Amino acid sequence: MWFLDCIEINGGFLAGLKLKLPRGLTCIIGPRGTGKSTLAEAIRFAIVGTGGASKARLELIQANLGTGTLVTLGAVAEGGTRYTIRRTHRQPATLISADGKPIDSVDLDRGTFLPLDAYSSSEIEGIADETLGEKRRALLDALKGDELSRIHLSLGEHKRSLDANSDQIRALRRTLADTIEQIEELAGARSRLAALGPPPDNQPSNELVKASRQQQLNEREKQNLASAATSLATLEKDITLLIKRIQSTSFSFADSNSSNHDLLLRLQSELATALASVGTDLQSGRDELARASRTVVSAQDQLSKSHAAQGEEYARTAKVNAAASDLVRQRAELEENIVRVEHLESERHRTEGAISALLAERKTLKATFHLEREQISDLRTSVAADLQHETTDKVRIRVIRNADDLAYQQTLFEALRGARVRNHEEILASLMRVRPEQLAQLIQSNDVDSFEKLMTFGQERSRRILDAFRENIDPLSLEVTTIEDQIRIELNVSTGGQPNFKDASDLSRGQKCTALLPILLARRDNPLVIDQPEDNLDNHFIYETIVNSIRRLKTRRQMIFVTHNANIPVLAEAELVIVLNSDGKLGFVEKEGSVDDCRDEVIDLLEGGREAFELRRQRYGRA
Repeated sequence: MWFLDCIEINGGFLAGLKLKLPRGLTCIIGPRGTGKSTLAEAIRFAIVGTGGASKARLELIQANLGTGTLVTLGAVAEGGTRYTIRRTHRQPATLISADGKPIDSVDLDRGTFLPLDAYSSSEIEGIADETLGEKRRALLDALKGDELSRIHLSLGEHKRSLDANSDQIRALRRTLADTIEQIEELAGARSRLAALGPPPDNQPSNELVKASRQQQLNEREKQNLASAATSLATLEKDITLLIKRIQSTSFSFADSNSSNHDLLLRLQSELATALASVGTDLQSGRDELARASRTVVSAQDQLSKSHAAQGEEYARTAKVNAAASDLVRQRAELEENIVRVEHLESERHRTEGAISALLAERKTLKATFHLEREQISDLRTSVAADLQHETTDKVRIRVIRNADDLAYQQTLFEALRGARVRNHEEILASLMRVRPEQLAQLIQSNDVDSFEKLMTFGQERSRRILDAFRENIDPLSLEVTTIEDQIRIELNVSTGGQPNFKDASDLSRGQKCTALLPILLARRDNPLVIDQPEDNLDNHFIYETIVNSIRRLKTRRQMIFVTHNANIPVLAEAELVIVLNSDGKLGFVEKEGSVDDCRDEVIDLLEGGREAFELRRQRYGRA
């Protein structure tokens, strides 16, 4: 928990502004065009910068807080620690400690060190309108930032493992396809050798046959040693990565304040010893692999010399037997091709086995990945329940798991281009019934019949769609596509006894804010800045929900409201009212103080003037 202590602006539309801010409710009032939104935006700008800012925000900052304007904020964190924040346009913020030293280790723009909630009425409507997307999830996720950060770090590690697994599978599948192609090219070698019939009487000498066969064996030996060298290098690399992971792994769960500290400390020590021992063993194994690699290299050098000598012997013998060389060459080539086919078939079986092993590993990786994704949904559900407890019964917050398939839709929509089929939106709606992993399997197997049976598009349409997907979608990436949670924010629009909840996106402008404001007010304890929250709201709701929520929560969090509605500063008992005015060139603070201090300005600006206020009072009194 923290709060803003003061603000000072040098330059821009509010040049010279200097204010001390209370911890409770501050209301900024004044005629239009006097800098109320500029003051609210200056606070947000100084703390979180312009990252992700809308076009309207950027234009306001450029126009009223542009080049040369320095915004300085004083902040008090939990425990009374004081900070100063300084920012100018298009420059990173400077965070300064109480003793005047810059703090370079904190990036304020990330929004985690001094978290701020700031919204305009249009931004609130934007959250209400977005049924699919990040905005509503962000309302919940920001409240569990530390836990989500840990989960996302772990998810990132698992995603990298899945990506590495995908890369290995793709590479082996390319190798397998190339091997199968070579086998098919050499497939007729056996039949062509049989067609030559038995060797003629004037067959070449035994020396030539022996030398020819040795050439074939030499090629096989060379390939086998190259394969062994590659396998050893891969194993050595894998062990090196595993050693790094072990060295970066540590356990720390012994809390000195706990009665179980000694037990957990011993466990930490034993785990550290175990990791160190495993690391030492792996390093020894890696050294052995390195020695084995050197042995293979040495053997390759020796074989290379032997093969060269044997090649010279083959050339000499072939020259002596030149009369039968044509037939010898044919037979030798065919026998060599047969040996090559046998070697390729062996390679094919090994590659298929390696792919099967990687696919089995992938199942485990995917299961772990999806389980951790579920932890995020659990956290969101917990946050939604807490917020529901804080808000009124008129608002309902629900987490619908795995219902935001916007990214999945976009992937399929892009892939449908070039499929030469019509009614993409209709096709897409039908495809949403199929989960990414199921569709990935159909794409990978190119199973048109099963796809058509599932989708009933028609055989030819199904073939075209599946062909387009095979051309444009990687099944390994598709099967781990994340289907996000959908956050439902609903308002009870019934005026009778039976509730009738509608999602915020289906409500009127006023109802959208009615649904969102209770959540924003109760969401967390850090400062809240809202620019004109009462736009499109009726006074009954402002009093019944907004004012009562502010009065209940302002002891827990600092609130700064730009408002044109008297109910907010008066009935919510604002600790500070800031009255802004303008001479047409610059805005300035005309008055500041309590509601009583600024009574005349409140009546004049928010009640329509004393005469209008008195007329209403008299009319209500006669009624």
